[in-house]
Amino acid sequence: MKFQFLLLIIASISVLLVSQVAESSFADVVSPSKQVKIGLDKSEIICKTHLVKVYRINADSIDCFTPTTAEKLIKAGIAKDIPKEKLEAKKSFRANAPIGTITSLDTVKKFGSEGKFTTTPRTVEYLYVFEACANEKTIRAPEVLITSDSEAKTVKLAKKIQANSCFTSSAGIKAIDPSSISGKLTNKGLITDKLTELENNISQLQEKLSVLKKSFAGVVPKDATPLTDASKVTISGTASEIVKLRAELNLAKAELNKYLYTLHSPQLPASQFAKQKLTFTGTPIEGASAKILTVSKQTLGNTDTPDTVTGVKLYNVVFEACSGKDVLRAPEVRISSDNEEKTIKIAERIIANSCQMSAGKINALDASSITTEIANRGDISANIMKLESDIGLLLDEQVMHQNELNKIVVLSVKPADYEQKVTELSSRIIELRNEMRDLKFQLFGNLYEVYK
Repeated sequence: MKFQFLLLIIASISVLLVSQVAESSFADVVSPSKQVKIGLDKSEIICKTHLVKVYRINADSIDCFTPTTAEKLIKAGIAKDIPKEKLEAKKSFRANAPIGTITSLDTVKKFGSEGKFTTTPRTVEYLYVFEACANEKTIRAPEVLITSDSEAKTVKLAKKIQANSCFTSSAGIKAIDPSSISGKLTNKGLITDKLTELENNISQLQEKLSVLKKSFAGVVPKDATPLTDASKVTISGTASEIVKLRAELNLAKAELNKYLYTLHSPQLPASQFAKQKLTFTGTPIEGASAKILTVSKQTLGNTDTPDTVTGVKLYNVVFEACSGKDVLRAPEVRISSDNEEKTIKIAERIIANSCQMSAGKINALDASSITTEIANRGDISANIMKLESDIGLLLDEQVMHQNELNKIVVLSVKPADYEQKVTELSSRIIELRNEMRDLKFQLFGNLYEVYK
């Protein structure tokens, strides 16, 4: 009777634990408190996709609330207004169906795990092998909620699930009864839609910027031929548009990388987060250069008119930024004059041994004082490239192990060392998943720091 009573208590606690995790577990960014812990300013936090961000006037703080609560705060005059369509779009979040499925392939006792004898029923660690599938939409940042009679955990998979495809993965979880273990995909589409929206916006801005840059080819002379008045007007207008689009593109890239940064943050309590120190030194990049193609005064009639009192004039600087033997990630060009100095983030990578034309504006007393140079911090470019390479290698290895795991679990006749093989493959898959998550956290943190 005493044993049955203990079992009932354990089962009750397990149900409570699972329900609490399930209630709050949806594939999304981490909480605002954790975002602050990993280095974001309170003004920069982003909300989970089913919540909205509001500015609370009296508290002078930015917080995330459900649409219903946000509306109440706004009506009470406690918070500033939010576009109605944004509130309406997020009200049905919890009613949305997951955009993919999780199918159990096998539950295997972890090799060497015999459990612990206590006054309560024995808890053993199992490996839950599952197949994650996407429906008609590619799933970005897939997340699986795995539950048992003893534990509940969310597992962020290391790669996206392409539309109408599946892949095999696994996770460890403790249980008394292995038949109690199950998994479900928590992705409801909003985070995928948000990332896709941001990527599409970046793509459109890049296309517009590319068209404008190409238009310089027919205007900027290839030799020392003086610019015509018509060319000066064209360069002024095109340079202004490039400056504007480049700023929009940098903001869009910062927003995307901020989402990805918070999506891949370590699964730790907020108190254990280490604030990121995203600072870099100024190591020169071998072989990189920035060459001025032409300098012309900003034409009159534009809002950026010369200062007739001080003699300072605004100039359009068309330049060519070139990489060396390596890809130049997040290229920056420093433009200097006798009046000011500014650094331009070009916003697009420059492939090895190639050049990219762009433009900027700078105030100067004497046009001949204007110079350009590559301003990139060599370590950040190298660091980003290394992180991308390391993630690619880890992903390739994980895919190989996932394919091997799939082959062995679907065998009708299992080999004698089945538990050991599943344990070895699963353990490595889990290790790789954690390593990739940590590297992506660093990568997107670096990129966010570059573009913000």
